[in-house]
Amino acid sequence: MCPRTSSLHIVVLKAERFYGELICDRIRSLWRKPQVKFFQHGLEALRAMQTWVPDLLVAGVRIDDMDGLEHLEPFMVRDLPVLIVTSCRDERSFALIRAIRYDGLYDTVAEGMENFGTALEQSLNHHLYVSPSFVPLLNPPEDDTTVRLTAMEQRVLSIIGEGADDEETAARLGLSTHTVNTHRKAIMAKLRVHHKGDLIRYALHKGYVHFTPEKVYRPGFQRLIDHLKGKGNGPAYA
Repeated sequence: MCPRTSSLHIVVLKAERFYGELICDRIRSLWRKPQVKFFQHGLEALRAMQTWVPDLLVAGVRIDDMDGLEHLEPFMVRDLPVLIVTSCRDERSFALIRAIRYDGLYDTVAEGMENFGTALEQSLNHHLYVSPSFVPLLNPPEDDTTVRLTAMEQRVLSIIGEGADDEETAARLGLSTHTVNTHRKAIMAKLRVHHKGDLIRYALHKGYVHFTPEKVYRPGFQRLIDHLKGKGNGPAYA
């Protein structure tokens, strides 16, 4: 990669400090004196970018104080180049990725840092870069549950996926237990499973629920669930 004559402003937004700092170090090794700012929280990064406008945003998929990919939503109608760097491969994450604008999608597992410089350069110039390993995942699978399950069924599945029973699920979604029971049976029929444990495994495998030592995430559902639960009038974040 040829060194640039002017200093680049780059924001790196990754929840994991180790990987975020690794990306920052790699950027500094590739370009001449870039100005790089690293953030672990989406709200902090978004506030900083109001006054310190970057030339490129390098972001992960799961950010602790954001739901789904809402940390990227403010840039969907702007010209800011966006490079998504992730190891996520679940269907829920890619259902969200398919719905947003990005300039690069980089697989840190398949490619490591070997082609990272190329992905940075391509993204910065609005030349689409997608890791070959991700290409098949960008097409909706034939059994994509985001198509076959209704919006409410997906929310119910995201709660059941944690192991909640019908009563607890009803309380979280502001529904009656009977309504949740009806949705659960409909989900099981569509997915052709017969036990609640199968639903839990399915929700985990497809990315409806993601467990960390700190909390449970439901990408793309948490803000709505919190609103239904009556946590406040403003947006709520996972």
